[in-house]
Formats: sequence, structure tokens, C-alpha cells
Amino acid sequence: MRIGTAAEWRENFKAIRPLGQGGYGTVWLCRELSSNTLRAVKTVRDDKIRNKSWSEERQDYMPNELIFWENLDHPNIISLISVYLDSEIPLWYFVMEYNPGFVDLFRYIDTAEFMENKVAATIIRQLVKVVYYLTLQNVDHRDLKDENILYNPVTHQIKLIDFGSSAELTSEPYQMFRGTDVYIPPEFYQTGKYHPFQATVWAIGCLSYILLYGDGPFQTSQDVTKFLTLDLLEPASLGNRTLRLKFLRSCLTRDPHQRILLSDLIRHPWIRSDQSVWLTKKS
Repeated sequence: MRIGTAAEWRENFKAIRPLGQGGYGTVWLCRELSSNTLRAVKTVRDDKIRNKSWSEERQDYMPNELIFWENLDHPNIISLISVYLDSEIPLWYFVMEYNPGFVDLFRYIDTAEFMENKVAATIIRQLVKVVYYLTLQNVDHRDLKDENILYNPVTHQIKLIDFGSSAELTSEPYQMFRGTDVYIPPEFYQTGKYHPFQATVWAIGCLSYILLYGDGPFQTSQDVTKFLTLDLLEPASLGNRTLRLKFLRSCLTRDPHQRILLSDLIRHPWIRSDQSVWLTKKS
């Protein structure tokens, strides 16, 4: 993907209003003047980008957000349309598709408090599929959480966003965590390292818990460190023999070697298509 200049950015886009702001950047609603199309544009100062990797194509260190996102093509991943760099500031502009029917999943759960069982299963089924796609592309997102997912309440479709923590998938354990501390598995806090696939399964378990019960199983990294068994986290309303509990237990297992394999998640009966709702239309 070619990186445009600041002059090209100013010529091709007009900012309308901010859509949201995070610790490292702001997302704007913009209009692409040549096509009169609305776009979401993430702006990030270069000095705020913590994760960069060497690009053979560009012979320079580039943001992971660009390297591991630009070639992805999946209906459940937000599409990166174009990239611009104002080299004087320097400031990056990541131009994305804009879907007005989608909302921040974190904010949606905060308002709705929890999701129906079948809707939660539908969301996790899509997430597992998109994670499987990423493994085939040799990409690890490394920050799976509700804040990095857009959700359409009508169609129940999701879009994974924010590849700022992403990395090339490796068979070696990570010795430094990226992402969000309460989604990092307990083995990291115990041994100082963790494996990509086992960590992904753990994060999916944390997100599943949030969807079903409206709050995370862990509030601090100390909570993760002290975690022994999901039984201690069960809400009073949770049945002992439900499929969702079996799914949660298979993901949120302290021993990483006893945790369900990522490749087996999609076959779990809780997220099979007959246990979840069908997407009502394609977005």
C-alpha cells in the first residue's frame, strides 16, 4: 500500500467530527472528496507508536498497525483503505471503511449490561473465525477485547479493529506482554512468558464472560495472578451444566496446557451455528 503525503491528505479529505479518542490516537469521521464517501480516519502521532517492525518493502521501520493490517481481507475485520503520513509533525492517517450501523462493543455492553446467550455465542463464533483467519495470515492481534470490536446490533455482525499491538505469529513464547493486562493469561504473571495460541484462547474466554455477564472476570492484573478456578467467578444465576459454562471453563483454565486448543474452539457446541443467531444481512 502506497503511503500518501500530507498535501494529498488535505486535498482528498475533509474532517467532519471526532468519533472517539484513545490513549494513542483519535478517530475522525471524514469525507473522501473524490468519491463523496464517509470514512473513519485514525490519526496517530509517530512518537506515540510503540510497536514498529522492519518493512522489507519500504526499507524502514513501519507501524505494526500498517504492516499487519494492510493486506488483510475479511468481512469481520475493518478494512484499511489508504494511509497518509504528515512527515513534518509527524502524524499518521489510517483511512478505514465507515459503517454507521456499528457501535463500540464496550459501550454497547456498558449500556445493555449483558447480552442474550445466543447473541453472545454469535459474536464469539465470528471472533473465533476471524482469529483463525489471522493465524493463516501469520498475524497475532494481541489485544482482543470489547473495546477493539465494533458491533452491529441489528445484524449482529462484528468488525475487529486496532492492530496497533499486532505482531507476526510465532511458535516461541512471548516474554513481554502487549495489549491489556486483565486479558493476559496467568502464566505470564507466574513465569514471565506466555504462548500466542494459549493467550488468544484466554482472551476469548475473558470476552465471552463480559458478553454474558456484563463485566470482566478480572479487574486488575492481581486478580489474574490469584485466579485458581472459574468456580470462584460464577455469577449466582449461572447454571452448573450449561454449554456456556463449559465453554468458559475450557478457555479460562489456569493451566495453559489444559486450556482448550484454539483449533477446537470453533467446534465447541456453544458457538455452533445451531446455538447462535444467524446474521440477518451482510454489511
